[in-house]
Amino acid sequence: MNLNGNYLEGSSSKFSQAFTNLSNLEVLHLEDNLLNSFLTFHDWKSSSKLKVLYLGYNNFSRGIPPSIFTLNSLQALSVAGSYLNGPISYGLCELKNLRDLDLSKNKFEGILPPCFNNLTSLKMVNLRGNQVYIPSLISNLKSLESIALSGNQFDGGLPFTSPLKSLSSQLKFLDMSNCNLNMSTTDLLKFLHNQYDLRYLDMSHNNLHGSFPNWLVENNTRLETLVLRNNSLSGNIQLGLVVTLLNYFDISNNHIQGNLQTDIGVVLSKLRYLNLSKNSIEGTLPTSLANMKYLYYLDLSKNSIEGTLPTSLSNLKELYTLDFSNNRFFGEIPESWFLNLKYLTSLKLSYNSLSGRISPSLFNLPYLLVLRLSNNQFIGNLGRIPSNILIFDISQNQMTGRIPSDIGKSDSLRTLILRNNSFHGPIPLELCNLSSLNFLDLSNNHLSGIIPSCLNLTSLKYLHLQENKFSGSIPKAILQSSNLITLDLKHNNLSGNISKWFGFLRNLRVLLLKGNRLSGSIPLQLCQLKNISLLDLSHNNLSGSIPPCFGNINFGKIVPGEDVFEKNAYEQSGYSIFEYTDLLDITNMANLYVDLEYSEEEEVEFMTKSRSGAYKGDILNFLSGIDLSCNQFTGLIPNDIGALTMIMALNLSNNQFTGSIPRTFSKLKHLESMDLSRNKLTGKIPSELTDINTLSVFNVSYNNLSGEVPYMKAQFSTFDENSYKGNPFLCGPPLQKPCKTITKSTTTVTLARWSASYGMDLISLFASFAASYIMTLAGFVIVLYINPYWRHIWFNFIDTCLSFMFPFWSEAIYKRIHRWLWKMISTRHPQSLVGKQYMLLLSRISNFWRWDFLGFLNKLEKLSNLASIPSQRESINALVFGDMHYK
Repeated sequence: MNLNGNYLEGSSSKFSQAFTNLSNLEVLHLEDNLLNSFLTFHDWKSSSKLKVLYLGYNNFSRGIPPSIFTLNSLQALSVAGSYLNGPISYGLCELKNLRDLDLSKNKFEGILPPCFNNLTSLKMVNLRGNQVYIPSLISNLKSLESIALSGNQFDGGLPFTSPLKSLSSQLKFLDMSNCNLNMSTTDLLKFLHNQYDLRYLDMSHNNLHGSFPNWLVENNTRLETLVLRNNSLSGNIQLGLVVTLLNYFDISNNHIQGNLQTDIGVVLSKLRYLNLSKNSIEGTLPTSLANMKYLYYLDLSKNSIEGTLPTSLSNLKELYTLDFSNNRFFGEIPESWFLNLKYLTSLKLSYNSLSGRISPSLFNLPYLLVLRLSNNQFIGNLGRIPSNILIFDISQNQMTGRIPSDIGKSDSLRTLILRNNSFHGPIPLELCNLSSLNFLDLSNNHLSGIIPSCLNLTSLKYLHLQENKFSGSIPKAILQSSNLITLDLKHNNLSGNISKWFGFLRNLRVLLLKGNRLSGSIPLQLCQLKNISLLDLSHNNLSGSIPPCFGNINFGKIVPGEDVFEKNAYEQSGYSIFEYTDLLDITNMANLYVDLEYSEEEEVEFMTKSRSGAYKGDILNFLSGIDLSCNQFTGLIPNDIGALTMIMALNLSNNQFTGSIPRTFSKLKHLESMDLSRNKLTGKIPSELTDINTLSVFNVSYNNLSGEVPYMKAQFSTFDENSYKGNPFLCGPPLQKPCKTITKSTTTVTLARWSASYGMDLISLFASFAASYIMTLAGFVIVLYINPYWRHIWFNFIDTCLSFMFPFWSEAIYKRIHRWLWKMISTRHPQSLVGKQYMLLLSRISNFWRWDFLGFLNKLEKLSNLASIPSQRESINALVFGDMHYK
């Protein structure tokens, strides 16, 4: 009974009544449904004859129930892709007649139960996509033929202790791809030492290193599929002289060197698939390749093979796909290829040095779907294009003439790339008939005239018309192409305003209008481009202000699941679509391969970090930027720009912006390039900008900025004076002009810098120090004031120190003090009372300070006696201002 893929949902117990009467049921398929639980024991007890049970790709999550382990007649069990986890149940060991067990694409972990050694009838075990280790006990499974472990991460080592070395059976199928193995080919030899009947071996996407294991092919003469791609194998390929049965051979993306052996076509004469791409193979192609008469697929791309293209390859009449791109071939494409390779579906010869004219016979190939001849030296006019072609790429050549009008007959065309040639004339209107066109690139030619308004193709996603001579306005009809992702019209002669119709391009991610003659202001409708990530309006005549609503655009904010820029799907996966299976019809392989190529690798050019660069592939999902430079924009820079937190490049240079730099720019935490040069900005550069740790280019030169430049910390320590030149009122490092006046605000900024540098709050430190000093001094003065004893000792100590260390200086001080006191008293009292008042004042001072003026007071007695006799004034002066020896 086969109920696969019928969207059956809910609990599988709903089918119990139906199974009750199916006592003779032997095969049951319930795969690819929406079931969420297993049948109970009661449901299974009437199915004792059941031999095949497929329950995979449902939503089971509670483990395999014990009821299934009672099906003693069961020979094949699959629960693949059913969200099961935890250890593998020991109950499986009860299924003594089990031959095929598929537990793949779950989350099982731990060690395979040792009791599996008792399943002597087991032939196939599929544990792909789990995290399971295999014990050496499986060496007793004499019937075991197939082991699949791909996707299990084994942390560099083998998942078992060499059970295959002592395995009593001969494996026919072994898949250990993508298992994170790190082993040499010497270890591989020990591992597969006793295996000589392998038919399928896949150890791709690991880290196998050492010389290519030629012995592997020699020992296993029945080997049909050998997949070792994406490892680190080196050396030459020398397969001996024995003709093998190998029909699928893939060692791409390794380090294979040297020339191909001359008789490789004889040794591998049964081959149907050969992929030696992404290695370091040199020399010329051996003529023996012509003996591979069954070959469907031949890929030698990305090597260093040279010479002319051999005409003998025209004998490969079954060939569907031929890829010799990224090598050193030269000369013309042999005409015999187009006469004999009638089944050729994909031909790739890009990135060589091929020359001459493209033969019209090439376009007579009836099944040709993919043609890539880019980056060569082909010349001449472009003839008609095959009506059944899907991908046509002749970019980077020397083609001339007009684009043929009958191109409109290729109604299956999905990708058309003619860039970097010398085509001239207008775009033919017949191009608008390509209803399936997804990718159109006519850039870097000499095309002229107006852009046809009929190019509003609903399927069009990527449109590149840059670097031509198109004139007129941007057609409104194109702006109704709702699926458009990239619109690149830069460096043409387009004029007029930016239409409000741009707001209808809701899926637009890249808009490049640089280097035209567009005028007017930015329409508010541009803010409706919620998915835009790259916007370049530079080098036009635009004016007005930046709409504040720019802050509402999701520049660089990727919505999960909406990555629209990819590497070519075939290149990105690392896997060939020719996966091994007995049920695969190899005649459909070429069509399947072409399907993977529909996702073209997008490439755009954008100015970041003060230089223009080409960005391609999935990096465009993460790149974001705005370039409005070299226009006539005025007004303030909106603070709302600071809301574009994921933006990486911002260029507003060469405009007439005024006001200050918004402090909100400090929120642009992913910004790598900021250019605000050649405007009329004033005020200080916000110090908060130093918090942008990703900034590598900063330019505010030729403005009217003032004050001190931001402190040279983090990224700002890498910017030199060129970032600030042309601002005469800026000062401080790295400029040569120092900041002379230190204002309160400047001091505060300086202290803040010190705090950041030394990890402490210096303002608080200075405040606490001053407070402590004042309190200590005040306490000392208070003690001296209220305690005469200590006051007397303190001043005696000071006077003694001064007299001892500086006797002349101390005496001079006393003379100066007494002169000042005498002068003050003599101006306020009669002459008869001067001496008395003077002695009284000094007595009060002495009483207060407890200072020992005894020697001087003895002289004051004489002074008081003489003070009342005016005639004795000279004696008083001599006494006061004469020698005073303090004792």
